[in-house]
Amino acid sequence: MEPSNIYSVRSAYTFLNDQIFVNDAAPVPSLWHKDVPLKVLLFDWRLFRDRLPTKDNLHRRNVLASDAQICARGCGLSETTSHLFLHCNFFGLVWNHILRWLGVVAVFPIEATTHFYQFSFLDGAAKSRQSILQVIWFATVWEIWKERNNRIFNAKECSILQVVDKIKSVTYRWLRVKFTSFVFNYHGWWLNPFTIIGID
Repeated sequence: MEPSNIYSVRSAYTFLNDQIFVNDAAPVPSLWHKDVPLKVLLFDWRLFRDRLPTKDNLHRRNVLASDAQICARGCGLSETTSHLFLHCNFFGLVWNHILRWLGVVAVFPIEATTHFYQFSFLDGAAKSRQSILQVIWFATVWEIWKERNNRIFNAKECSILQVVDKIKSVTYRWLRVKFTSFVFNYHGWWLNPFTIIGID
């Protein structure tokens, strides 16, 4: 409940986020980001809690057999959260393209929560830049999940560059609402995101 004793979605979120889960490896970061759709924030909340229906999680819940938990990319490894979003030899390469797009170099940790924190502070980012980096992070894991599901349920595949272009497109759409006062075109965003916004 809020101090006014009136229920709100934010108070429910705060209550759930403050609950203690024994298996959590790291604290869940704040997901109240006004530039990101709610469905994506809820998805990321589940990602940070390792509550997504990855094949590994489905196997642990006896939904999938042990031989059915191989990564959707077909790399031969178990589809855990860390593997799928960060270390798969296909999906993990998406991050290399994102770093190249941003013009930074980084070596990332193995867990999603730590990865999120490190990505948010790339290159000693100022607060305004941190917010945009977080939007890009949310969009990246969202598009990786959508590509994974498309491969499993629709038998359709995109290339790494197509996935990266989708990430650029969705971040452009989300942030255009925020930066209405800037001359903000997709081509400029595609080439150099921070310069086009004016905070490079």
